[in-house]
Amino acid sequence: MSTVWLLKSSDSDDDRYTDALSKAGFVTVHVPTLSFKFTNHGPLKNALQQPENHSGIIFTSKRAVEAVTEIYKHLSVDCHHSWSEKKIFVIGEATGRAVQQYLKLNHIGQESGNALQLAPIIVREVVAFDKPLLYPCGNLGRDELPKLLAQEDRDFRALTVYETQEHPQLKDAVSKHHSTGKMPSYLVFFSPSGVKFVLPKLKSVGMSLTGVKVIAIGPATNAALVQENIPVHAVCSSPSPEGLLHTLKSPL
Repeated sequence: MSTVWLLKSSDSDDDRYTDALSKAGFVTVHVPTLSFKFTNHGPLKNALQQPENHSGIIFTSKRAVEAVTEIYKHLSVDCHHSWSEKKIFVIGEATGRAVQQYLKLNHIGQESGNALQLAPIIVREVVAFDKPLLYPCGNLGRDELPKLLAQEDRDFRALTVYETQEHPQLKDAVSKHHSTGKMPSYLVFFSPSGVKFVLPKLKSVGMSLTGVKVIAIGPATNAALVQENIPVHAVCSSPSPEGLLHTLKSPL
């Protein structure tokens, strides 16, 4: 059986990936890659208490949803109602599920897998020069989406609400799994940040990628791998367990 290393942060999606791959005959190894710290609590609370000053919210990650949830759940019923009437945009199915589960808000754009795909959806749904969209993001967030929106005169307010850090157990996890002597058939990278933190750890234990098929969960992660001169076997058709399984089973 082929072994797949899932290089991702620990979250509720872990079981979905593991279950999907296990049922298909793969052995999965989860390597905890990222940890997160919420920040800018005060500015975020002020923004969420003023839905009338925004035309909606953009969520590009589950972590941003979690940061907002910490404050949103304590807001008034009137505030919740006001946000429910706004446009809520998401990238990816996982982010969409988090918005539905934690915030109970309808959302648009979950079929998008990156900023390039979400931008035209926002442009279609939001009037030019309207009130700004609240854009809670991470400290390592790319500036692609803001540039695309600015080009189309869609206003936004970017606010860093979490910091992405290397998982404290990453080095030990890589060392432990490498020491077994069993090389993975596939390495699946889930984010550009994961690429940044994992590659030095693989190098430090002397792990060669020769014969290992590297898979990127999406275009941004693929770009990060290419920038590091890592040959990419495939890019998932969608950032989901189903998308990953389809990629693993596709003859390439």
